[in-house]
Amino acid sequence: MRSECEIAADISQFSPTDGNWLALDALLDELWAVGPSPYCLPMLFTVFERFPNEDGAGVLWSILHGVEHLEFPYEKELRESVALRESEMGALMLYRLEKAQLPEG
Repeated sequence: MRSECEIAADISQFSPTDGNWLALDALLDELWAVGPSPYCLPMLFTVFERFPNEDGAGVLWSILHGVEHLEFPYEKELRESVALRESEMGALMLYRLEKAQLPEG
């Protein structure tokens, strides 16, 4: 089994081939199986920065849902990523965070 750092490095360098995002999906599955640490957050958000107007044929939703289910905070790294380069997925994550923090009423 590869280390979290090796997997995260591959994710941060990923580029789709002929519009095919399945290799990224496989890398994400591998990362979730290892159990990522906060160290991986900037590398995951780098994908949003490099493809700011994409959903990666649905694969970038795996990053969004995977990060949202982590048991450690990610808002700081997400805000830094969106400040560096605004992206649709990053903005959506921020919206979902803010919505979750609103009191019900």
